[in-house]
Amino acid sequence: MNLKVLMEGILVLIFALVTMVEGLRLILSKDPTVLHDPLGPGIYVLVLGLGLMAVSFAHFVTGRRRLPGKERVAASKKRRVQLFSSIGILALYILLVHFVGYLVATLTFFLLELKVSGVKSWRNNIILTLILTIIYYVVFVKVCGMVFPKGIFFD
Repeated sequence: MNLKVLMEGILVLIFALVTMVEGLRLILSKDPTVLHDPLGPGIYVLVLGLGLMAVSFAHFVTGRRRLPGKERVAASKKRRVQLFSSIGILALYILLVHFVGYLVATLTFFLLELKVSGVKSWRNNIILTLILTIIYYVVFVKVCGMVFPKGIFFD
């Protein structure tokens, strides 16, 4: 295993441990008068930390199996543009959720993200955006009982 793979795995493992500790802290210090979510955010953060830990271990295992003589192929410019566009769209989504709430932000997010991901037809893009937004709403709000942000403009 080379040093780069080892350092990447350790870094993700540290993030996983910090995330899990924060999740446990949120679970243990839950104030029912402040939280709208019956489970509290700690469970979600703890599950995210466990997922990061699994990714860290998978990275160690796959990094160990790489042959030292094999060269990696660099990503094309198109793929790099897609990656950075997706990161920018995610940052925009996080910002929009605060101001305009879940519904408008999610519709905007899926519309832009599906276009960046390669959905060429605007008709198909709009249909997929509506379907995904409705599915997320039904699963998380109706089934799981989560309260999604309404935004400062609609509060």
